[in-house]
Amino acid sequence: MPFEIAMPQMGLTMEAGTILHWLKQVGDAVRREEPLLEIETDKTAVEVTSDAEGVLLAILVPEGKAVPVGTVLGWIGQAGDVAPPASADAAAPAPSRAAAPPPVSSAAEPATPSAPESRVRATPAARSRARGAGVSLAAVRGTGPDGRIQARDVEAARATPAPTAAYRDVPVTGVRKVIAERLSQSFHGSVPVLLTTEVAVDRAHDLLGQLEADFRAKTGGKLGYLPLIVKAAAIALRAHPRLNAHWMGHAIRLFEEIDIGIAVALDEGLIVPVLRRADRLSLVEIATAVAALADKARKGALLPAELGDGTFGVSNLGGHHIGFFMPVINPPQVAILGVGRAVQKPAIRDGQVRALPVLPLSLVFDHRAVDGEPAAAFLDAIKAALEEPYRLLV
Repeated sequence: MPFEIAMPQMGLTMEAGTILHWLKQVGDAVRREEPLLEIETDKTAVEVTSDAEGVLLAILVPEGKAVPVGTVLGWIGQAGDVAPPASADAAAPAPSRAAAPPPVSSAAEPATPSAPESRVRATPAARSRARGAGVSLAAVRGTGPDGRIQARDVEAARATPAPTAAYRDVPVTGVRKVIAERLSQSFHGSVPVLLTTEVAVDRAHDLLGQLEADFRAKTGGKLGYLPLIVKAAAIALRAHPRLNAHWMGHAIRLFEEIDIGIAVALDEGLIVPVLRRADRLSLVEIATAVAALADKARKGALLPAELGDGTFGVSNLGGHHIGFFMPVINPPQVAILGVGRAVQKPAIRDGQVRALPVLPLSLVFDHRAVDGEPAAAFLDAIKAALEEPYRLLV
């Protein structure tokens, strides 16, 4: 009996997906868990693997078309099976392999500008990078297996001098379009309130200095303030569950698990991988996981489970000369923590005025779901944990 290929749901907020590239054509053999097609969700581009083994009997939705979650995209069966007829709103089946244009056969053969964009072999990360940069994949030389275009190939193409022009239009598509829609929804659909505080992080700085050598030896990475902040926020969320929630309109959904989304800036826009069950992780586990998620995000290698909806957000601009700022809540979450750059300021320590590193924190919360006093208590809890950071090691 033929097995249907349906548009999967990658996260609670995904309503539709776009077919970027079919990796198999009608008549091709398909193995279970083999990459079958590439789709673009409301967050990123991902490969969809096959749940069945057999032959690709039919392709019902062509490349470049967006369809709702659950739409039948095609059918897999055994040789000789007949695919069920397409529904009235399904697209016409794609041509078989024999009728398809030949793929690029080697890394030495560049894709020609005349080739249709959707037929060019490219990784999801390369397609996402090309859309964000306004680069045509048809003009990019692929250096991957069988001439498949990698993200680095798109970067190399961007570095090639282009004809001088007075301006260029960058289409608002993909990740950039999703960011615009979701943040507009947040701005117009919530009641954001900003609270700020400053944290003396001299003791946190000393603690990180003591842990730095061991952490670098074990992971090769650098230990900064962000893992401490995420750990402190996770512990505070356990004590103040109203901030660990989604606004559903008819209800406030309080979550048992604490899944913190951490914003990562990419050339094509912002992406928010999620650190699952952050309150159950040690400081070193958080630091390792945050670094790994950020690296995968920049490579376009995040898995769908790592992009699912978080219950709380953190936006870190500490790498820039930024103090207090107002991050935008990622709906349907009800709060987000903004982290600025630590600077030296006069502060009282042990009864004396000293120059201490002071970290600015900004909490934005949706007043529909949370009132000012519990939000302030939550921010106080983060401040207390960071000023006595050894408690975070327990």
